[in-house]
Amino acid sequence: MLQSELDKFKASIQIIHDYYFAIEEKTTHELTGAVTSELTFEGEEMPIVEVLAENADSAVIGSYTYPRLDKLLQMALKQQAVPDVTKIDASGDKTKGGKAPPPKKGAPAAKDAETDAPIEESLYVKEMKEAVRVEKSLLRFRLVQVRNWTLNRL
Repeated sequence: MLQSELDKFKASIQIIHDYYFAIEEKTTHELTGAVTSELTFEGEEMPIVEVLAENADSAVIGSYTYPRLDKLLQMALKQQAVPDVTKIDASGDKTKGGKAPPPKKGAPAAKDAETDAPIEESLYVKEMKEAVRVEKSLLRFRLVQVRNWTLNRL
């Protein structure tokens, strides 16, 4: 269930980016990595499912901890990192050959000063960033809800 929530989050973020790029009539950024990521324990040993505290009553559910569930939740929460596509888009403004056009000879140096000046974000970019923040908070809420539901079912 944690994996499905994570996949849904990644798809929602992609839809948000595509929507706001379409509003501004910009081309969408190219996906450089995998859209989803698997919650697996590659290269490390899988934690045990449950641990009973020392000298604790095995009949009391509060005496148990669940390291595998905690590790899965931790791994899922790390996946909420989203690249800033506005910076990718600004740096990705290149020609078809993949190289930036060469500067013209005799061009004034003032053009470089303009690119260093901070560019004010459009209303749509601000809305997109807010929508991404909301999706992140929804992901955290859903992941914790899945964890709590799992603990209640154990």
